[in-house]
Amino acid sequence: MTNLTRNTDQLFAEVAEHVAQDRITQGTYGEYTENGFRGCFLGCLAHSENGDFNDSSDVVRRVIERFNFTEPLLRIAESIFEALFADEARQFFADFPAAVGTDGKDLSRVHWQFLATELRALPPVPADVQVVIDPVIAGMDLLANGQEWPEAEAAKAAAEAAQAAKAAVAAKAAAEAAKAAKAAVAAKAAAEARPAVARRQRDLFLELVSAAPVEVQP
Repeated sequence: MTNLTRNTDQLFAEVAEHVAQDRITQGTYGEYTENGFRGCFLGCLAHSENGDFNDSSDVVRRVIERFNFTEPLLRIAESIFEALFADEARQFFADFPAAVGTDGKDLSRVHWQFLATELRALPPVPADVQVVIDPVIAGMDLLANGQEWPEAEAAKAAAEAAQAAKAAVAAKAAAEAAKAAKAAVAAKAAAEARPAVARRQRDLFLELVSAAPVEVQP
């Protein structure tokens, strides 16, 4: 299904307004304080529409109805936004309209491109795990290029990948649990690496949105 962006002029104006008035925050879809409204990436995009900021599905629905983004695209943006440091999150939100650019842009495949790239960026895993991840990557590549990934193959690959990943994580956790000190060091390293991963994902996301094709609208 093709989703062509719309109301991009409103997107530029409202993002600029929210940034200028320091309305960007993390950890909440939206809240009204004595200083006015503050919200996250999705909350600010939904702010001018009436609705419940305690219901994430309603917030997403309002953003989709206004700009015709896909839900997977918005959920990825939300995840990246929340993982960045506060100043970087605000800048990510501010940079988003320029990446979208115009009405009529087809963003329906961006999430598949993003997910396939992220799977390729996973740390090295045992061969028996990689062998079930590879078909998932191949399937997402098909979807990213507008081709079909047969439902049966998709379900089988996803199930096998989930099982293998779960087994790998469990094995790793058991090994690390036997060495508490090593586990603590690993946990600290993972926490420190999280912002770096979020920055890489931010750059990839904006690059893919910017590069998405624009279709001529009737």
